[in-house]
Amino acid sequence: MFTLSEIGLYLCFSILVGGLLLQMVPDNSKPTVTLPKPILLSSVAGIGMLTFMPVLRVILYFFSDPHIDSWDLIKSVLFSFEVGKAWWMTLGLSIVLFIMIAKTNPSGKPSQEMLVPKLALAIGLVLIQGWSSHAASFFAWDGFFAHTMHFLAMSIWVGILLVTGWFSQGEANWGSFLAWYHPLAIACVVMTTAAGLVLTLYVSPEYLNGWIFSYGQALLIKHLLLIPLLLFGAINGLLLKKRLKTQPDFNPLGWFKAESVFVLAIFGVTAFMGQQATPHEAAAAPNMTEPSPLFSFFYQGVLGDNPALFLAMNGASGILLAAALLFGAMVVLAYQKKMSPCISVLMGILCAATGYLSLMFAIR
Repeated sequence: MFTLSEIGLYLCFSILVGGLLLQMVPDNSKPTVTLPKPILLSSVAGIGMLTFMPVLRVILYFFSDPHIDSWDLIKSVLFSFEVGKAWWMTLGLSIVLFIMIAKTNPSGKPSQEMLVPKLALAIGLVLIQGWSSHAASFFAWDGFFAHTMHFLAMSIWVGILLVTGWFSQGEANWGSFLAWYHPLAIACVVMTTAAGLVLTLYVSPEYLNGWIFSYGQALLIKHLLLIPLLLFGAINGLLLKKRLKTQPDFNPLGWFKAESVFVLAIFGVTAFMGQQATPHEAAAAPNMTEPSPLFSFFYQGVLGDNPALFLAMNGASGILLAAALLFGAMVVLAYQKKMSPCISVLMGILCAATGYLSLMFAIR
């Protein structure tokens, strides 16, 4: 339940931020995007509702204690805990933003002077998410800044991708769209990567040892899924621009939708991570954290009190690594051979899967 709510929250933020940003772009610099007003409103309402799930999780955590009065517990979490205060602020901004969007005309075409306040409120919602995040609670301002930059860059990059890929029509203006979106996407990827590295150093300072736990396994899978995602980004940002110059009537929607498959997969893995104990928490309470079932399935050694895992390539891991590189190359080759985007998606999945197996067979 909580994992699904996290996925929904990421989608709501992406659609909201991406939709508002695209409304600010001139019509001749983007394809015809028709984002229905009810979907934009649903995204805002979803943020207001889904951000209550962490509050509910805290309430349920303490609810089994018979010494705590239920009503006092609910009041305490809602009005004293940071997660409760953050939800009230999120709810307030969501209501204001919902009303502002609802007051646009039925077609959803906003007045230009209202776009900046709407976008400011959306960014405010992102800031509240950063303030209430685990990173901020454990690592203060450093955690807040890293999580906020990571989340904001992701929302911009992925939001525009999702809204354009699923709500645009026709073949017009794709070249002019990619001319500004590709540099923006690169900047967001750099920001997301930098902030993600900072967060990784905080929550999993011993990266390999972190693979012992479910959080570390999910983090590894997330990083591997980024490889095909970046390959699709290269296709959509570089190769498509060249193709559109010689074939202006080419419709790249299928490739944008294919890239979104890996976005959704990363959302799912990230949501799962949010429900797991981080490696630095596990190190503080080793007796309360079991090794990941996935790690236990592959690792045949014996874990001591202070494990020091390392990678040692062998025949099996080497063959799997070569297969992963081959599948990665075939993601791009399938595009060049004008195959269906589905073939590239399959190659991307196999790239991440064989890369994962290669690393797990190499761990010692």
